[in-house]
Amino acid sequence: MKPGMHGRSAFSAAVFGALLLLPSCEKRAEGPKPCCDQPDIPAGVAKFKIVADDVSGPGDGLKVMIRAGLTQPIKRDQVYGPLKVLYAYAMKRTPLEPIHVEAWLYGNESNAQAGGEATVLAKVIREQKDQAPRCENMVKYDFPEQVERAYIWSTRGEQELQEDLNDTCHIGEKKKVARYDEKFTHKTTYMLDPARAGVEITYPYLEMGKDEYVAELRLNSALGTWAEFMTSLFSKVDGLKEMAFNGVHKDEPAIKIRVTREEFDNILARLQEQIASHAAFTFQVIGMGKKTSEAAEKEQEKFKSKSYKAALDKLPKDQVFISPKLKWVK
Repeated sequence: MKPGMHGRSAFSAAVFGALLLLPSCEKRAEGPKPCCDQPDIPAGVAKFKIVADDVSGPGDGLKVMIRAGLTQPIKRDQVYGPLKVLYAYAMKRTPLEPIHVEAWLYGNESNAQAGGEATVLAKVIREQKDQAPRCENMVKYDFPEQVERAYIWSTRGEQELQEDLNDTCHIGEKKKVARYDEKFTHKTTYMLDPARAGVEITYPYLEMGKDEYVAELRLNSALGTWAEFMTSLFSKVDGLKEMAFNGVHKDEPAIKIRVTREEFDNILARLQEQIASHAAFTFQVIGMGKKTSEAAEKEQEKFKSKSYKAALDKLPKDQVFISPKLKWVK
């Protein structure tokens, strides 16, 4: 070994080691930024997590697209809480409000990550032309909610169930409509039987708008009310398997009829339609002067009675009770 070689090798090794300890000048690629900032969720609002928050456009023309997944189960009417929070969060993030906002809400974080129309539960959208946000709610009413809505439809009318098309996001508080029979002693009521997927209606035959029984109850009238409730419930409640109707007159049973889904579909589904069609024909006959209104009405009552009796005769005997005080029209 030449003189001094060992010293130069030691020096080179020391320099190389020092270089390894110096920070690298090479720019390393940054990993993906975590998404996303999360808004404060008020108490009483269903919890969710934002998984995508895309912002594009200039400062005075921002477009915001958000996807969020719920972290808990939710009912249809509870959807509007998260939508309102998401909308406010998107609109207030910068001094200038975005010109376009969309927030899509999914049932869970996984579906929100995947995105797409197939699994979205609800949306809040405001385009540049809109004066206010628009909401779309795809969450279905559950069994008790469907029964409640069918019951309201039959007892208080369709108008109470109609959505305000100018407030699809339910920003304004909906005015509570008092029941017409709120203070009545006798009320129409229903009971759910979740185990059987059934509902039982108890209906007192009262004078219109009064808390007193009708003086005389006719069988066709009693069965007409039963048929209306039956058709409404089976048509509007997807999971309904059984419906029982208890008609009461002067605190005594007038009719009791129990119908299964299969019996409704196979025997009774068109009963109201048949009677209504015959009534339309009857009125046409009156209009043409072929019969007096008295004669046509009498014929219509006979047709109703015949139709109801033929339908009920197809049900098991233990499912039908009619008070002896009520008579068929002959």
